[in-house]
Amino acid sequence: MRIVFVFFIFILFRNQTNLGSSSRKEKKIKVASPSETGKTTVLKQLKLLYGRKGLDAERQTYRRVVHLNTMKAIQALSYGLQRANIPLEHAENIAHLETVMRLETTLKRYSITSIGFTNPAIPRKITDAKAETDMFLEMVPAIKALWADAGIQKTYRHASNLNLQDSAKYFLDSVDRIADVNYVPTDDDILQARVRTLAVSEHLFNIDGVIYRIFDVGGQKSLRKYWAPYFDDVNAIIFMVALSAYDQPCEDNERLNRLEECMALFNSIANHKLFETTSFLLFLNKIDIFQQKLEAGSLVSDHFPEYRGPNDYAHTTLFFQQRFLQQCKDTAKQVYTHFTHATDTNQMKAIVVAVNSIVQHLNLRNSGLL
Repeated sequence: MRIVFVFFIFILFRNQTNLGSSSRKEKKIKVASPSETGKTTVLKQLKLLYGRKGLDAERQTYRRVVHLNTMKAIQALSYGLQRANIPLEHAENIAHLETVMRLETTLKRYSITSIGFTNPAIPRKITDAKAETDMFLEMVPAIKALWADAGIQKTYRHASNLNLQDSAKYFLDSVDRIADVNYVPTDDDILQARVRTLAVSEHLFNIDGVIYRIFDVGGQKSLRKYWAPYFDDVNAIIFMVALSAYDQPCEDNERLNRLEECMALFNSIANHKLFETTSFLLFLNKIDIFQQKLEAGSLVSDHFPEYRGPNDYAHTTLFFQQRFLQQCKDTAKQVYTHFTHATDTNQMKAIVVAVNSIVQHLNLRNSGLL
């Protein structure tokens, strides 16, 4: 079984003014997660909240990402409709369905990867934004007709087994807006856009006087040889979980639940001998999507039979929090839990402030000052 990992590396610099600038200390915080847990969205939030230019430097580039995301979303739904033998409501949409299904080979040529960085594992990278936009504009009538069809809507409501991005509905509802010739992605569009991390990139942020140097490291197997330089002297680890994935199978192993895979990864990291004294910050992310699924009638007990409580947000989130905490063999290990909604800027700002406070507290404690 191939397990895809994605990592952030946070390096914290803080001047010890009473000791002189020559004794500046470096602290590292690693953010670990399987793919599609929202870590790239967190990076975009940091750029929006603390970057010098926010997201403006990438705004035009994300235009192609939004267009590709939208085409991939309708394609995934079309595939799901056919696999489930769900009929289209309108017979005339069969031609649109065939048009969209023919996109599969074409879309595989386009790589939606880290914006502005070369992928060391893929020598040739297609970046013809005009060609992609032209293709999207040609597809707009088919996309709109299919998204309005009751068959595709039924497929969407039962999409837990599809490799469907969380932002599918967001972009498909906005086709007219994003198809405008003068379209420029909004902050929300960029936060919703899905970009795979296939390169190592470095970012600097000043958060309340503390400089964070962030390395965004791709998690594919071919890129793991690039990780080694970033793993030394870890002071704390942020582990990200997509709580909404409780009803989804892994992309490469349909018999394995995504959240079960996450727990196994957390177990292996939390109990690794290198991290015996390392504190963990557990981000249970995508709580908005998780709650929407509960309200739509999805039962946690269908996927985790050991859960026998009420199918409401308060009880189910506590259940999953406890399941993750139980993975730590050392019951004294400090694990700080946060329930997060990475696309909510206000909520993420509050989380970053809380994490910054925890990090500084850990630094003082490890220095023997607490």
